[in-house]
Amino acid sequence: MADRAKWLATLLVAGVLSTPALAQIKPNAEDVQAGLVPAFTIWDVKLGAPVTDIPEMEVVDISCGTNGGPPSTQLKTFAEYSKCQAEPSGLREIYFANDDELDYIAKALDSEYRVQQGGTTIYAHPIVQSALVDEQGVVRGIRIITDDRAELRDRRLAVTLAKNLKGRYKAWQPVCEDIPPAAGENPVGKEFTHEICTGTNPEGSQDFRMEATFLRKKGQEALNRETQQVNRGYFESRTRFEVVEKPYAPSTGSAR
Repeated sequence: MADRAKWLATLLVAGVLSTPALAQIKPNAEDVQAGLVPAFTIWDVKLGAPVTDIPEMEVVDISCGTNGGPPSTQLKTFAEYSKCQAEPSGLREIYFANDDELDYIAKALDSEYRVQQGGTTIYAHPIVQSALVDEQGVVRGIRIITDDRAELRDRRLAVTLAKNLKGRYKAWQPVCEDIPPAAGENPVGKEFTHEICTGTNPEGSQDFRMEATFLRKKGQEALNRETQQVNRGYFESRTRFEVVEKPYAPSTGSAR
């Protein structure tokens, strides 16, 4: 186990093993114990179970969520979920981050191939993740939004997370709709994406909604009109995903 951990960490630091390649390595018990993958991720959150079932020793930064933004009120434990304000649905957003030891090892070694600052990723995409909890403290949904604070390359690729999620939820028979540009929206180069997908699990007990965007909003111009220099990062690339138990419905909070 120790040899495998050392080997993977060495490849990561050397740049032989990239972040996407690392994401394809199937986690096993030894890797989790070695800190190569988080012991608990958003996929381990069980809908219908108490939020206090989430192992607090395996996650960090438990807080009230802000609908994809940075965490707000810090919570000592998941049992303090009621301190978070309920959304219109009645659910409370409880943010937490992955405790990814490998990320800190890589950062300590000043590796440009670190997993991702903060360690919270899925399919190698930096994300903001949260559990959606009802008044009794039962998890009724999960919310995943690509992290706008990520480095430019990761942020540009954020829209592609939607493809991974379509594959993961293929059995839910997603129905997708392309949304035309709104006033002031423009392509990034020749690319424009605004897609909304919905689906229901085979048992009919859970629904998901996903919104993916890659576009320039009003004011996000490719060139600075005064200097004629390229405006790096002046675009929106984002994937927003939410799955909830019925009778709750996924929020329509826009990815725009």
